[in-house]
Amino acid sequence: MKELAHLNALRCVEAAARHCSYTRAAEELHVSQAAVSQQVRQMERVLGVKLFIREGRKMVPTGKGRQLAAQLSKGFRAIVDGVHQIQAEPLAGTLNITTTQSLATMLLMPNLWQFRRRHPDINVRVVASSGLEDLQHGEMDIAIRFGFTEPSDLHQRVLFEDPLVALCSPQLLEHVDLSDPRNLRDCWLVDADYKRGRDWQAWMALAGLDFPPEELKWLQVSNLDVALSAVMSGHGLFLGSLTLSKQLIAAGTLVKPFPYRIERGIRYSVLYDAASARAQRIRVFEDWLFELVQHAGEPG
Repeated sequence: MKELAHLNALRCVEAAARHCSYTRAAEELHVSQAAVSQQVRQMERVLGVKLFIREGRKMVPTGKGRQLAAQLSKGFRAIVDGVHQIQAEPLAGTLNITTTQSLATMLLMPNLWQFRRRHPDINVRVVASSGLEDLQHGEMDIAIRFGFTEPSDLHQRVLFEDPLVALCSPQLLEHVDLSDPRNLRDCWLVDADYKRGRDWQAWMALAGLDFPPEELKWLQVSNLDVALSAVMSGHGLFLGSLTLSKQLIAAGTLVKPFPYRIERGIRYSVLYDAASARAQRIRVFEDWLFELVQHAGEPG
């Protein structure tokens, strides 16, 4: 297999095609950007085909480049799987979890002591982030992510789908009478940039409200994490998840003043690399997490 004499160059081609970037490929492979560029050019000379073209700041694979990279990805994945099969880590050890700030604050951290009591030999590290993580090549083992679409090359399981309900802090009720939903005009509505049909307009339609836009006060934020922070400090109402809010509602930190709800408003999924060397540890945590959500129920 004379082609394997160019294994380093092939790794550069695969990484560069996956990231559409020589720089990010270099970061992953712990080499310089110039080294990646040189290895790609070498592979192009050996094969006699153009593998990448520049489009703005991106290095985009050509048709031949995509074809080669797809086969390389499968091959490298098979190698990694084979290594993992003989190097699987024991149950005890470290487990790195990434999730959103809101899920960490409202569900995971208040209950994580239960998992640690059940599995004291597993050291859990939680990183709050909404960014994409490379679960096949990076340091994170599990991602708990918000949204209705996720990468298909990972194990993916829906943790829960939940209705969206209007939530606020008890302090807000001291200043605004929300026994009548028409009094929404007297407080700020925190808009977490949900998709159409899962936003305040959809909620107000369910409540039979039809306010002129100029009668409402809006606070627009980038995501649910920022919305939660704003509302818990007494700043208006936001649309949130009943499952995530259960314990905060029970503790009196949040209040659900209205019965209206947008069904299938929010989804969280668990993602991980099924071939991970930490698969045993991952699945133990996954089972516990689904058990936690199953028993969360809906607050009364």
